[in-house]
Amino acid sequence: MRNVCIVLVGVLLGLSLSCGEEAGVTVPAGQVTFFNESSYKVVVHQDFFSGVVLLELPAGQQKKVDVRASDNHGTGTTFSIEYLYRINDAFDAESGDVIASGIDPNVQITRTIEEGKSYTIQIPQPANLEFRSAFIKILNSHNLPFVLRYLGTEFKQTGNGNLTVASGKTGVYKLDGIPSGGKLYQNYEAVANFVSTTIPDFTAQNGYIYNFTYNGSSVVQTGSQGIVFK
Repeated sequence: MRNVCIVLVGVLLGLSLSCGEEAGVTVPAGQVTFFNESSYKVVVHQDFFSGVVLLELPAGQQKKVDVRASDNHGTGTTFSIEYLYRINDAFDAESGDVIASGIDPNVQITRTIEEGKSYTIQIPQPANLEFRSAFIKILNSHNLPFVLRYLGTEFKQTGNGNLTVASGKTGVYKLDGIPSGGKLYQNYEAVANFVSTTIPDFTAQNGYIYNFTYNGSSVVQTGSQGIVFK
């Protein structure tokens, strides 16, 4: 029995060493330095605009990152650039930093990355930005704070992270994942002191802020405004 145990321990140790060697395999990579020459903070995605985030980079700054070597038969690696813009002018001071995102469909940069080599990529000022987000803004004219709820889920405000919106303040919420034809929003509620008030159905398009006022007994849509990148 003792000999069998020794053999089993040896086998297990061998498997453990094999796994460690496999886990330590180095992925072929090159080094890419990104220069953000635009006036916006940017997010660099690998491949598609919805792809893996490689890095975020403030305006005017640079950063070097390791990027896996291109393995797609000469086509190269594509970097898609998302531009971020602070739009606080549309909200009260307590809303926090509200950030809109946009893309320039023409700013997709392709390089063939070879192992061990270094590259420099300049990120340009966008010429034609298309928004990728919209916002709902709810002014609380009720004397009690409220929360925004959808089918039992309560939402934090996008700028300050607060769950409740105080009386006399504005709650701002980011709407993501809106297709080109718009998206219908239904069954949202403002909830104060366990009383739920239905928010009117509305269809959102990217690039707009949708305004509502809550008074404790009803929620009224008061219009919309387009977001302008400056």
